[in-house]
Amino acid sequence: MRRPSLRLILRAAIVPLAVWGLYLLRANVWFRLYPAVMTAIVLCSFAVSLRRTPLAEVVARRAGEDLDARGVAYCRAVTRFWTFFLGVHLAITVWTVFASHEVWAFYNGFAAYVLIGCVFAGELLLRRRLRHG
Repeated sequence: MRRPSLRLILRAAIVPLAVWGLYLLRANVWFRLYPAVMTAIVLCSFAVSLRRTPLAEVVARRAGEDLDARGVAYCRAVTRFWTFFLGVHLAITVWTVFASHEVWAFYNGFAAYVLIGCVFAGELLLRRRLRHG
């Protein structure tokens, strides 16, 4: 079965996104969408890189890592995990746009940074454990 192209998906999303955009313009919440837009850009970067060289592998190679097949597979798995995590994070971030200002500020100004930091630190610890274990 053939997967739909990104162009087809974007075409199908234009009308719902335009309607949603008009609602947001009327509701004056555009400024609250900034974290969601930034997350979407990073999410797309990770997701698109899975079609070629995973972003984690690119970063590792630029840092001077010499990756064997196991390292390349690990980088692909890490990129998949970040893609999943960022997708969940994006959903929560978009949800907070429609929540109270307090919820939006708490999540996007504090909790999101703690979560991203924990995932980054967890991956760093796992990588060191796998490398030395």
